[in-house]
Amino acid sequence: MIRISFHFSIHIYKNGNRIGKQQTAPTRDSPSFAQVARETVKRLEISKGKSTTDNYHTALRSFLAYAGQELTINELSQDTVEGWQQWLQTRGVRLNTISCYIRSLRSIINHGDMEVNAGKVFDTVFTGNTKTDKRSISAENLRRIQELPLEASSPLCFVKDIFLFSVYALGMPFVDVAFLRKSQIADGYIAYQRHKNCRPIRIKIEPPMQQIIDRYNVENSLYVFPILSKGTIREYQTARGDYNRKLRKLANAAGLRHLTSYVARHSWASMAYKLNVDLPVISKALGHTSSDTTMVYIREIDDDRIDDANRRLLAHIVR
Repeated sequence: MIRISFHFSIHIYKNGNRIGKQQTAPTRDSPSFAQVARETVKRLEISKGKSTTDNYHTALRSFLAYAGQELTINELSQDTVEGWQQWLQTRGVRLNTISCYIRSLRSIINHGDMEVNAGKVFDTVFTGNTKTDKRSISAENLRRIQELPLEASSPLCFVKDIFLFSVYALGMPFVDVAFLRKSQIADGYIAYQRHKNCRPIRIKIEPPMQQIIDRYNVENSLYVFPILSKGTIREYQTARGDYNRKLRKLANAAGLRHLTSYVARHSWASMAYKLNVDLPVISKALGHTSSDTTMVYIREIDDDRIDDANRRLLAHIVR
């Protein structure tokens, strides 16, 4: 176990940017925080999900951009973390995102056995959640999107169809829509594993879903939709940014306040709940990993109930 020796440090700011620090000398030689943290995250990639370790990598890059690669474990202090929070705020990072970064850093420290007094380091920074804008929209608003008169060849029509397909397909996340392969469709079903947690998902293809699939079928392509060609992470990130920018334009065209890639997923879940679909059915349909108790019920649900739930939901939306 690596022992942390905390000490007092003062960060100097000018116009919200850290320009230096004054501090007492460390009580003894200390390992590089960057090195230990990177080794910890690398080790956690074996046991943690991709989404979790991606968060760790992102938070660590941000923290080291602020604190510097030369930071030692002995220099890690409450002041350092407070300064990082302020630094992020001056750059317009939202409070919930900052909280996610800070909690990820805390987790890295804990898993790296650097946490003798690490809890105190995070006592004065924000690690909670603030109320965010509602992420779901109603069936009425979804019908407004459906009925938008758009040219079939326009980029906005494609974005509209991808958004609606995401809703129709049990709130399929955009990452899974983008990477969806033709080989994952057979016998009237889509069967794939979620990118976030590798949970298997099986979706019965209903008529409005099939119409969208057929509309964008490209010969000799591995993918169901023409979103990716190479299938690299960089290509996906670019596509996601472009998709969200066009969703904002789609929202304006439909007279809605907001649309993002997350709205489709939240909308399916919200509408299913309002239609009295059992919560365990919703959890399994979304591929959620939740409490052990919930998972026991999810395993007992027959897939036919999910098929029926989605059929009823689409009948409520599609005219």
